[in-house]
Amino acid sequence: MYKYLFFFLIPFFFISQNKNQLSFSFECDNVDFGKPNRTFGGSNWYAGFSDHLPVYCKIEGKVEIFSMFYNVENLFDTIDDPNKNDSAFLPNSEKKWNTNKYLNKLGQLERVFAAINSKEKPNIIGLCEVENKLVIEDLLKQPFFDDHTYQILHQESPDSRGIDCAILFDEKFKLIKSDFINVKIPGVDRPTRDIVYAQLQINNDIFNVFVNHWSSRWGGTDETAYKRIYTANVLREYIEKNIDKGDKLLIMGDFNDYPSNNSIKNKLLKTNNIDLINLMSNLNCGSYKYKGEWGWLDQIIVSSNLIKNNNQFYVVDYGAFVDEWMLYRPKNK
Repeated sequence: MYKYLFFFLIPFFFISQNKNQLSFSFECDNVDFGKPNRTFGGSNWYAGFSDHLPVYCKIEGKVEIFSMFYNVENLFDTIDDPNKNDSAFLPNSEKKWNTNKYLNKLGQLERVFAAINSKEKPNIIGLCEVENKLVIEDLLKQPFFDDHTYQILHQESPDSRGIDCAILFDEKFKLIKSDFINVKIPGVDRPTRDIVYAQLQINNDIFNVFVNHWSSRWGGTDETAYKRIYTANVLREYIEKNIDKGDKLLIMGDFNDYPSNNSIKNKLLKTNNIDLINLMSNLNCGSYKYKGEWGWLDQIIVSSNLIKNNNQFYVVDYGAFVDEWMLYRPKNK
């Protein structure tokens, strides 16, 4: 198991890693290292997991909280939904997306969830690219999740592909309120995903959790940047109107932008009244590999009151999770 080398945002903190973890951090850019092994590449069946790595954040204090986000890449069932564009994931499609492939996908994802927190179930899970609540329920039927206590926060979003976001949280938390923040980008015909919000209580503390899947770069990075900037402003305004100063925030997602991009650095992180810190800003490697380059499309952003170790809750570990069996390497390498 490998987790990326990281420095805390407080200068005097440094968490040492074992030799394997260090070698991964320094070798991930090697051309032979590999990339996340996905389920499909076009119509090619790889029988993998996802083209993204999951990202995680471990918080300690009064109680331990392990939160994670995972773009599970096209987790579709095999049933035709006439209200969605799911034709690519049906038994009669080019991909021949049948029950065996669906069950294989669930089993592969289960391996990741079982490994990311050393066989302990995460307390908070953010998901994106799930077709519906049924596929989440099927995932939770896998053996690792036996006796789970998760509640599922999900609704069908207006995304034309039919892929949604969701939040899962266990019995440590009580749901105070929730929302599905609709993102209506001006001049865009294709609707995008809702931002899922949960206000969770643990003991006497409140955590505000947001799970995102922002518009893709399809059509060009610069040409589509305005979509992600607009979404960042929607989330920023929602936080400014609804979240109290001093509240704890976890903002997770596949932002389809990097920490240095305008939508993240100059829009979302400039939220008034609440100091936000992007945990992935200074990390090596990434969660996604595009044209041979790693980058952090998947990120976890926290309020600064989760950084200092003299607080009742504070971040002690974060990054992306990967293991050898999650990687694809061309056979001729």
